[in-house]
Amino acid sequence: MHLYCPVCDKEYPLETNALFCPESTEDGIHPLIKREDPSELARVFPTTLTKRWNDKKLPFSVFREFMASYQLAAKHGKASWWVERVLALSDACERMTGRGFIRTPELQADDLAQAIDLPKGSLFVKNETLQLMGSHKSRHFAGVIMHLETLREISDDPAAAKKTLAIYSQGNAITEAAAVAGAAGYKLYAFVPERIEEDIVSVLTNLGTTVVKVASETRETDLALCRQRYQEALKKFDWSPLTSYGHDLWSAVEGAETMEYEFLFNQYLIDTPLDVQVVQVGGGSLANAVASANSLFKSLDIIRKLPRLYTCQTTDCYPLAQSYFLVLRELGRGGVVTLPPELAMLLESSFDAKDLLENNLRQIKMTAELIAEMYPKIRDDMEAVFIEVGKKRNEFFKVWISEENSLGAPMDNKTYDGLEIIRHMIISGGLPLITSPDELKKAQELALEKTGIDLSLVGSSALAGLRLLVQSKLVHQGEHCGIFFTGTKVNDKGLPAVQNRIITLAENENISKLAE
Repeated sequence: MHLYCPVCDKEYPLETNALFCPESTEDGIHPLIKREDPSELARVFPTTLTKRWNDKKLPFSVFREFMASYQLAAKHGKASWWVERVLALSDACERMTGRGFIRTPELQADDLAQAIDLPKGSLFVKNETLQLMGSHKSRHFAGVIMHLETLREISDDPAAAKKTLAIYSQGNAITEAAAVAGAAGYKLYAFVPERIEEDIVSVLTNLGTTVVKVASETRETDLALCRQRYQEALKKFDWSPLTSYGHDLWSAVEGAETMEYEFLFNQYLIDTPLDVQVVQVGGGSLANAVASANSLFKSLDIIRKLPRLYTCQTTDCYPLAQSYFLVLRELGRGGVVTLPPELAMLLESSFDAKDLLENNLRQIKMTAELIAEMYPKIRDDMEAVFIEVGKKRNEFFKVWISEENSLGAPMDNKTYDGLEIIRHMIISGGLPLITSPDELKKAQELALEKTGIDLSLVGSSALAGLRLLVQSKLVHQGEHCGIFFTGTKVNDKGLPAVQNRIITLAENENISKLAE
């Protein structure tokens, strides 16, 4: 196993300290991806994986060979240490929050299926609300921590002080980051908007995180300023990033891949492979992990074909859908694929993705199916276009500017892992979906009524997207659909915030204040 930059066609060893390709440019970061050796991983499938599965091992332990941090540890004679360390991390999380890492259950959700006009036996839900802090995000951060811990263990001075970590966010992801970092003994600074909910601040500070409230004049600039200040701190103090985005940190992807490994392996064991998956998208970390896990399982022949990957964003903020059509246009411009003349003409105009999907869905669906069918024959030409897009990533993936926010919840206004997701949607035959906040609310109510699972509004996105798929007749007879339930409301347990762990940074205040 090694790391690889598809844009530069360069390989890097697992020992590298690079977070992304060192040859990234101002036109965009080049994320690093793992390149596994399928023949090496095939040795543990299915016998070893099945035994660990039946022994109810931790997800990271079941699929250890699939993780770069384990491969790196094993390469240096530390395989047993790695297994013990990941168990210790889970135990520490349980002591701190009441939950460690678990293999979350997959439900055959027949009542929910029938409520959205699907037949019994066709809908499977992975309930990630039972995971640490109620969300899949903790898996991302565990992947990062295990890689950092492995680098320390194989270094010349494994007893050296742990690096300080930093994260920026305006959503619940930071609470998962705080839990995992705190349990692992890392100091964490969280850069958040000054107007963030106080219950989140309470949770963070009680988990040991230092909260840096970043002042901004408008809500629309909140996240951009948090990211700017976070990047200043990383550079000024030589801190390490803690993020869920593969765009910023390659090791953030593999922790969440374990969730999709579980889902696919469970479906393999019950001989019911998924044909369709719908995944909620903000910054894109979850869908990126799903896409990479699916590709790996396809290369191992654990699944015979890729499930069609559909992504869901809301009418308030849909940068991924907009980018999807920009990439599709690029494929057409290069003559790699032939787009219907009407669609090609629309894509050359100042288009809006929501209008395109509402008025041309049938044509777009047929085009997506044809491209996916042709992909094996035109793979090299398509991949060459994806590489060119990667060279100009910032041109295709922009910040979404909008004052609308009907959700009343923070929204990611840029899909950082967008290229990896769009590539996978295109080769699998999936599409971006856009649904309304009202539909999210209906999905949230349906989930609670039919499964008893109390999701956050954003956590209901995949179900809302699946309802839209069914209504649009994009699910075929006999197909099996998979979605994740992930994300619950933060519970501060009534604890007051720890005031000496809160710092406020004015808009032009020097970042050195954090060291005072």
